Amino acid sequence: MFLDFILFSFIVAFLRGGRVREIPIFQKLYFLAASILLQLTSVFLHQWASVLVSIAYLCVLLFFVSNRENEDIRIFLIGWLMNAVVIWANWGRMPVDLDQARKTGLPLDRLIQGTDYKHSILTDSTHLPFLADIIYMPFPIPRVISIGDIFIMLGAFLLIQRLMNKPISLIQLREGKNYGAATKG
Repeated sequence: MFLDFILFSFIVAFLRGGRVREIPIFQKLYFLAASILLQLTSVFLHQWASVLVSIAYLCVLLFFVSNRENEDIRIFLIGWLMNAVVIWANWGRMPVDLDQARKTGLPLDRLIQGTDYKHSILTDSTHLPFLADIIYMPFPIPRVISIGDIFIMLGAFLLIQRLMNKPISLIQLREGKNYGAATKG
């Protein structure tokens, strides 16, 4: 979904002198694997897509909760919760602002016809429209994102910085501490 942003995050970490030395250990990775499998399955089973995507979101929740000690995962969780709530409130589909989507230049036939199994058009009857895909992001790849997506991208950026041994802590920055520096006893 955000492969360009993930690549950008790796480039930033590399330019900051980061290198992969040790991959973080996550608890209950099978929940994440199940979520990916369910999302892929939903592509082929359109009649069950809403149910499969909802179960996939529950699997991701279990993965995030199992790994909540990591700050980057907590930021992912905030974005995930925002997206999950609006999807569940709108019967398993993420509402998209059609005017913003037209700016992307992508084909919108399935969205307009109502055959897109993961998205629906934002209307007056949409629940929680402020959490829907309403923000046009023109660069690097034109797309429409949600507030939750912004948190997910921030979480991904911070996770990749940690993966490359150049962690950035928003909590430590807020407190004015030099994250990663050795503390003096």
